[in-house]
Amino acid sequence: MEKIVEVKGLRKKYGHFEALTGIDITLYKGEVFGFLGPNGAGKTTTVEILEGLRKPGEGEITFFSEKISGAIPPHVKEKIGVVLQETRFLDHLKVKEIIELFASFFKNAKSPEEIIKMVQIEEKADEYTDNLSGGQRQRLAIATALVNDPEIIFLDEPTVGLDPQSRESVWELIKMLKKEGKTIFLTTHYMEEAQVLCDRISIIDRGKIIVSDTPKNLVKNYGGKSEIDFRCDHSPSQSIIDDLNLHVGVVDDHFRIETDNITKTLEEIVEWSKKFNLNITDISLVEPTLEDVFLSLTGRGLRD
Repeated sequence: MEKIVEVKGLRKKYGHFEALTGIDITLYKGEVFGFLGPNGAGKTTTVEILEGLRKPGEGEITFFSEKISGAIPPHVKEKIGVVLQETRFLDHLKVKEIIELFASFFKNAKSPEEIIKMVQIEEKADEYTDNLSGGQRQRLAIATALVNDPEIIFLDEPTVGLDPQSRESVWELIKMLKKEGKTIFLTTHYMEEAQVLCDRISIIDRGKIIVSDTPKNLVKNYGGKSEIDFRCDHSPSQSIIDDLNLHVGVVDDHFRIETDNITKTLEEIVEWSKKFNLNITDISLVEPTLEDVFLSLTGRGLRD
């Protein structure tokens, strides 16, 4: 796979505080890479260094097989698109005028019409930016990051504060960019978003990357057990419950079983119900998610 960005031993200090303790990151062409962590973990510092907004302390950064020393040079910036956590536009410019302005910063920009169509805001092309909804403003922000046809796009919490429909439209746009071979560096606090969109994920905490893998492997290795919840048509005795030979928790009239093997456990429950002529009702399955992984690895306490 073609490497787009490679980071080795990246460190950054603010006075005596070490925000990054020597992290390694590799981004490959055409992937969505998720970068997760609690507040104060080092996400913003990392992203701002890679975007060229902040100078690194120590370590090596390579963009497109070129080692970067000091500030990111203009010819490399031409290949990078950035969507910040919050983007503010001049209220008295129209959508098309904003995109034309950003396009003027680059030598080989796409046409504003093409970009407007790509992010699906054609009907708002002649609207002033202060008349846009939150979702439309976010699509405009992504549009400004695409004018230079970048190879890598940094999306810093691109769906924060959006309603479900607007969030879904941004998701679809990210999927489309991936299909076009773009590399996406995504930071988000929405674990579902990361689980749905990302090919690989790194979780950073206290300036150190603590785990990196696919969402599926992270959930499998760190998410904990699955949970089967069900009811019976009448309450069995404790001796009958004990006969199931599984650790059964009883919450009100619900029976709850944790398991590493869903199929085998369901088969055991069915055989047990037949043996004692029990009618199983309201059965449901709760599987571990990326949020369980995140809380397991970074803790449940609040961070400032």
